[in-house]
Amino acid sequence: MDVPVGRDEFTEIPAEDAFAILGNETRMSVLRTLWQADAALSFSDLRGAVAPEDTGNFNYHLEKLTDHFVRKTDEGYVLRFAGEQVVRAALSGTITSNPTIPPAEIDERCPYCDAPVKMGYQEETISVQCTDCGGVIDGEFPDGTTMYFEFPPAGLAGRDREGIIDAAHVLYDAKIAPMMKGVCPECAGRISISHDVCREHDPDVSGLCAACDTRFPVWSQFTCEHCRYSRRSPPWFVALNHPAVVAFYHEHGLSETLPFRKLTEDNARFVRDISTTVTDTDPYRFRVAIPVEDAALVVAMNNALTVLSVERTARDEVTELPTN
Repeated sequence: MDVPVGRDEFTEIPAEDAFAILGNETRMSVLRTLWQADAALSFSDLRGAVAPEDTGNFNYHLEKLTDHFVRKTDEGYVLRFAGEQVVRAALSGTITSNPTIPPAEIDERCPYCDAPVKMGYQEETISVQCTDCGGVIDGEFPDGTTMYFEFPPAGLAGRDREGIIDAAHVLYDAKIAPMMKGVCPECAGRISISHDVCREHDPDVSGLCAACDTRFPVWSQFTCEHCRYSRRSPPWFVALNHPAVVAFYHEHGLSETLPFRKLTEDNARFVRDISTTVTDTDPYRFRVAIPVEDAALVVAMNNALTVLSVERTARDEVTELPTN
């Protein structure tokens, strides 16, 4: 039988202590050296690679890393998972570089209005904006934003602008997919879900609502209870992987996997007209209508975004959908 592990059953160091431990060049060199090693390193081999002239302080620095970032085994020293994460962060460029790509139009179209889009990158964030409509979100984001997502600098290497967008979509899905199943992709902590609902949602000609500055009336927030990593999406995004929805889309000619690698002119028609209606607020329940051509699926979801039921109907019988 599985028994929940209590906080007193494992050793955890405060975040400030972790930062203090890593704030030393010798200690970071130890992590890099162990990362590059093909096997465990003995104390003498590790000292010889990191600080051959340091006979007094090396042992002190190594002891600071041991137990939390480095493990001592019978064969020698190896990286713990936490140590690997530190090295990966350095290799990804997130703590070593800050490149910029100025915004420019690319050979892709807006999934909502088919206008050209432009892509840029700065402050470790990729942004894609429509040059005509309001995109997905406004407010503090650039005009016409359809994508705004943290993306490691290492992901820019060897890719053109379109390739960077493709990679960013794949990374986004890889991050949010486990969160939708209750697991943080950063630390494996538990996920809590909250919902932001616009009570006065009324999109204008830009496609956005002046009250909430977004295209969608409901956004679901997935937040790690441990490390606070978070992502947002419309609640219907969770329903896309339900077997009934996958089969419905396949029946209507969609050959891609869901969620899409990215929205394109060809596949946008499958999600452009999805609507979300709040049917209860204590706790929240949602009615998601997914139309394709003359048919529609109506998906009922609860506060945890679990699919409760799926009903197939004619598109014109779903009153909250736009007419063809």
